[in-house]
Amino acid sequence: MRKLIASTVLALSCLASTLNAAENKPLTVGMTTWVGYGLLHLAQQKGFFKEHGIDVSLTTVQDKPSTAAAIATGRLDGWATTVDTFIFYNAKKLDIKQVLAVDFSKGGEGIIASGDIKTVADLKGRTLGAEEGSSTYFFMLNLLADSGINVKDVKLQSMRAGDAGAAFAAGRLDAAATWDPWLSKAKERGGHILASSADEPGLIVDTVAFRSEVIKKRPDDVKNFITAYFEAYDYWKASPKEANAIMAKALGIKDDEFNSSLAGLEFVSREQNQQYIGSAASAGQIKSVTERGIEFYSQAGLLKEKFDAAAVVDAAPLDAALAK
Repeated sequence: MRKLIASTVLALSCLASTLNAAENKPLTVGMTTWVGYGLLHLAQQKGFFKEHGIDVSLTTVQDKPSTAAAIATGRLDGWATTVDTFIFYNAKKLDIKQVLAVDFSKGGEGIIASGDIKTVADLKGRTLGAEEGSSTYFFMLNLLADSGINVKDVKLQSMRAGDAGAAFAAGRLDAAATWDPWLSKAKERGGHILASSADEPGLIVDTVAFRSEVIKKRPDDVKNFITAYFEAYDYWKASPKEANAIMAKALGIKDDEFNSSLAGLEFVSREQNQQYIGSAASAGQIKSVTERGIEFYSQAGLLKEKFDAAAVVDAAPLDAALAK
C-alpha cells in the first residue's frame, strides 16, 4: 500500500514538474527586422516581460513562408506581422489568432505614379509594378476597389516592392506599389505619390498573433505579454529619445535611420487597440479589413479557401490586460 502511495505521489510530482516546465517555457514570437516592432524589443530590453513573470524570445525570421511553417509545426508560439499577411497565409488554417495591434502604417507604403496619372482611376490600362502578397499589394488592391477598378484592368507586373520602386525611377513603369525610400524619390523622375497609407488609416497594420493552443493553455502569459507592451508604450511616450535609442540598438539600426522610419508609422495605444482589435462585446476595425482582404485575395487567386474573419482574432487577452 505504501509503495502504491509513494508511486502515486511520485507520478503526481513528475506531472506537476512537467506542467510547471511547460508554463515556464519562453513565449517565442517570430518577426522581421522592422521598426514597428520596436516596442516589443523595448519591453524585452527594459525587463517589462520578466516583471510580469514571462520569458519572451523575440526571434528574427526574415522569410515569411518559413515563419508560417514554424507556426504550423509549433516551433513558434506567436508571429508579429501585417494583417494582410495573416490573410495571405490563411491564419484560420494555421490556427492562429491576432490579439494585439502594435503599429499603424501612416505613409510607409503607397503608390507612386507618373505626372499624367492624377487619380487612382487613371491607372486603368497602365503598367503597374507590385509584389503579390505584400502589404503594398494589399494597399493597391484596396485603392483599386475603392475606385471601381479590377486588378485585371491594369497591366500588372509582378516584382518585389523595392524593385518596383527602382523600375519606376528608371522609367520602366507608369506606377508602382512600393515603400520608402522610393516614395520620396518619386519626384526625381517627375512623378508623385498618388496615394499612401497615411490616407487609409487602419489598412496596413502590424499585429501580434498567437497559436490558439497557446492562448488556451497560457492565457496569463498572453495577457501579460500585452500588458508589458503597453508598459513599453508608456515608457516610450515618457522618454522617447532614450526609448528610441534602446529600440534602435536592439534592432541593429542606426539611430537616425530608426528615427526617420518612425515618421511612417504610429505605435498603437490602449484606446486604439480597443477600436482596432475590438472586445468580446463588439468587433473592431480589423474584422472589416480582413473581410475585404479575403475577398480581394480570393478574386486574385492568392487565397484558395475563404474563412471567417472573426475566427482569426481573439479580443479576450486584450480585454483581460486592459481590465487590470
